[in-house]
Amino acid sequence: MTDHEEMTSDTTPTSGANSNGFHAHEHESADSTSRSPRSPRTTVTLIAALILGLAGGIGGFVIADKYIGSGNSSSTDGSSAGPIVTGAAPPASQDSKPSSVSDGKVRTPAQIYQLVAPAVVHISATVSVESNSFFGQQQQQGEATGSGFVIDREGHIVTNAHVVDGASKVEVSFEGETTFDAKVVGVDTSTDIAVLQVDASSDKLKKALSPVSFGDSSAVRVGDPVVAIGNPFNLDRTLTTGVVSALQRELRAPNGFAIEDVIQTDAAVNPGNSGGPLLNMRGEIIGVNSQIQTGGGQGNDGIAFAVPSNTVRSVVTDLINEGKVEHAWLGVAGTDVDSSVAELFNLPVSSGVLISQVTSDSPAEKAGIEGGNRRVVIDGQDYVLGGDVVVAFGGKKMSTMRALADAVVTYKPGDKVEIVWYHHGKKRTAKVTLGTRPESSDTQSNK
Repeated sequence: MTDHEEMTSDTTPTSGANSNGFHAHEHESADSTSRSPRSPRTTVTLIAALILGLAGGIGGFVIADKYIGSGNSSSTDGSSAGPIVTGAAPPASQDSKPSSVSDGKVRTPAQIYQLVAPAVVHISATVSVESNSFFGQQQQQGEATGSGFVIDREGHIVTNAHVVDGASKVEVSFEGETTFDAKVVGVDTSTDIAVLQVDASSDKLKKALSPVSFGDSSAVRVGDPVVAIGNPFNLDRTLTTGVVSALQRELRAPNGFAIEDVIQTDAAVNPGNSGGPLLNMRGEIIGVNSQIQTGGGQGNDGIAFAVPSNTVRSVVTDLINEGKVEHAWLGVAGTDVDSSVAELFNLPVSSGVLISQVTSDSPAEKAGIEGGNRRVVIDGQDYVLGGDVVVAFGGKKMSTMRALADAVVTYKPGDKVEIVWYHHGKKRTAKVTLGTRPESSDTQSNK
């Protein structure tokens, strides 16, 4: 994905409304219009800013849509694009909550729908958002809607963070339009995952709770057939089919950090599918649908992205048990070093990570690692020179920024890890105490 490709988040309309998928060029925004046949609404988009990333470098994109009850039907949107350097998700926890067990049978899409559709819910979240008007910025009550799915008989529901983050009230509708209040158990904006819970003691709700199982996203292969179920354009429990188009994509989460190992699919995912499941042909969750990419249109162009299930399971476990997720953080951004780069810039090693930026007061800075101080462009490639070169982390050789990020996320905040790097040609070794990833990547800027 290049910096100038267009990206839309999976935006979601209010009940009965047709909505637009918002697209954004780098440093550009575009207006679009939507009107509900039931009641007009104004769309206000919350924009996740482009900022430098954690140990993984720079993040991708997410736009979370908020809909305001108003007499106007105009909408605004925008986002920024930038390069991404991140690592892989940690292995899924075996303590995650899903209670149903897959029988391993391969099913048809119709059989998967019969099995899973009852677990898919429609989510409506009441939020306060700022809107610009003739009178300046004003706070208004809005509604964000999306999809979700039940993971256990205790009433836990998984969805996207951008659907419910900051909500003052959340309602979920089950099959048959049965609606219940839900509380937000926890939100992790770093992975765009949230967990809700409904009161499972209700006799009426007990019948509606039909948990689904998580599959192993690490076992997914390009070309595997998949099924998506959600509420596109407010059309409840719509099934679409496709294949896994690519693996290990990277997207930007709402807080500006990167989501790693994202699954790309050509299954039709549209505004309203946010938080809905992407399933394999055994009916197991292999991802949570989060974003779409368009070529300038307002809907699906055959490119959609899902947060991998192994990431989701790990995050869900922490959200249910702790109400939050703490991610380990090093605080660097860098460029891969190979033999050609090393020769070009006369670096002391032929493999490693050339550090371009170190966040102020980060674990990396405290360990003595320094970033670059001058920028050059060679054959269209941007480099920041003068920084240290990291060659090992936790006893493992590091040859790419991705590998370094992969290594960092396997640890917990507070862990002490040995790091080896070259500073002005001299080899250094130190123990770095990993920190907790900031709530937003803008706290990492060295500007």
